[in-house]
Amino acid sequence: MVDGLGRQELLSRTQVDDAEWNACVAACCGGSAGYMHTAYLDAVAPGWGALQFADGGRFPIWPRGWGPLQQYRQPWFVQHLSVLTPDGMNKPSAGILAHSMANARLGVLKGACLLEFQVDEAPPDARQMPDGWQVIARTTYRLLIDPESARAGYSAHHRRLIRPMDGLQFVQSNDSESFLRLFVSQVAGKARLSAQQIRALSRLLKVLLGNQNAALWTLMGDRELLCGCVLLRSGDRLVYQFAGSSRAALHMGGMHRLVDHILHRPEYGGLTLDFEGSDLPGLQRFYAGFGARPHPYSRWLLDARHPILKHLQRI
Repeated sequence: MVDGLGRQELLSRTQVDDAEWNACVAACCGGSAGYMHTAYLDAVAPGWGALQFADGGRFPIWPRGWGPLQQYRQPWFVQHLSVLTPDGMNKPSAGILAHSMANARLGVLKGACLLEFQVDEAPPDARQMPDGWQVIARTTYRLLIDPESARAGYSAHHRRLIRPMDGLQFVQSNDSESFLRLFVSQVAGKARLSAQQIRALSRLLKVLLGNQNAALWTLMGDRELLCGCVLLRSGDRLVYQFAGSSRAALHMGGMHRLVDHILHRPEYGGLTLDFEGSDLPGLQRFYAGFGARPHPYSRWLLDARHPILKHLQRI
């Protein structure tokens, strides 16, 4: 596999066979499986393609811009990607992939001014860093779901917040529109999501809930949507995505109650709940309060943009 990464070609979306790609995803992508499915990538990164290596390995890539402004970037709403290998074995490390992409930048990627991707690996030792690449350590929180002992690892604060309360209902819903309105009104502004990203999120929710690759769990009170989150099935993981809470839910610990309900669902026993990641201390305390433990992953960046463009673009 390492030798095969030395030579690449760029495949357009039309050159990717969905059935073949998705079969390979199911066989070898583990915790990246949910993000790597063609329907997921189509929803969040229209026009994506793939870097194909000489030995048949492939890596999804998302072109943006033209000419000297060409960039290949991590798609929105994707935590991490993986290299697809023909036999599901000998998956290269992020460092080997980065070396390959740096070499590809001189050829098939035609001098792109930015390469960016995230992988489910800890950052490498400084001595293993490819020239020119910046690696940013990211942290997610993961918890093995055991419905019979779910509360054993809870913090005292979390236990207080989930005390019984009348009039609440936990509902698994397909109503993506109501949830999206709540998410946009309460979260999108704080997260600085653009109108384009919100449209991508709307497409993604319809795709995920339509083909049952995900579940939307909500907490209702007096017919009012208090809070909700999307759970994406990704290999042996459930990925906690797009959580949104109303002001009323924030005051009564609605999301704490909803996650507690999810952790007691028998159908999720044995899976790992992945809270994705956040640099915000408050969210990290929220995750850790359920007994979740930090887990590293990494963001790789090769940035040759002009300083003015760096100032204008947020990545």
